[in-house]
Amino acid sequence: MMNNYNWVITKKQITDCDVDSAIIPVDPEQIADAAIHGLHGAVRLRVENVIRARDIFMKKEARKFFRALHVRWPYAGFFLRLTPISKSLTPDQIVDVSLFMALALCHVGNLACCETPNGIALRCNMDHLARHLAEVARRAMDLADCIGISEEEVQKRDHLITASAVSYFRAGQPLGQRIKKHGKSR
Repeated sequence: MMNNYNWVITKKQITDCDVDSAIIPVDPEQIADAAIHGLHGAVRLRVENVIRARDIFMKKEARKFFRALHVRWPYAGFFLRLTPISKSLTPDQIVDVSLFMALALCHVGNLACCETPNGIALRCNMDHLARHLAEVARRAMDLADCIGISEEEVQKRDHLITASAVSYFRAGQPLGQRIKKHGKSR
């Protein structure tokens, strides 16, 4: 379901692995090119009953669904709203990047996540992640090319995908160090 550029994937769609109904609002095969153009980098994905990104990438059922979603709909890099994580972001913008990365982390091997005094620690096969993100960027470029988005805009989007991914991993380190340095606890 989608309203005002908010795309919601329901728990039932995940449980039933119902990718077809989930992608209807953003399926390039079902919407006009003009509508696709207007959704470029504008869609906010939300997943019902998900509080943290790890609720997606660490749960077998969700990993299965989001892997199947990518097979049918490899356009997260084109549609989803991304802004690299910084201190000035709103909580909603941080959720946008976190969900994008949670989708990507469903496609990596050797994934481990554990609680630490400063939040969570994440370990994964970075080669798998890099290959997946490269595919996401390529598919975004392919769709942009099909509907006539300028090469300059395509390059900006490619850079934004990379910057968002890098910022996701870097965000915890400085925040954790600052909290520890000042003796504050979470």
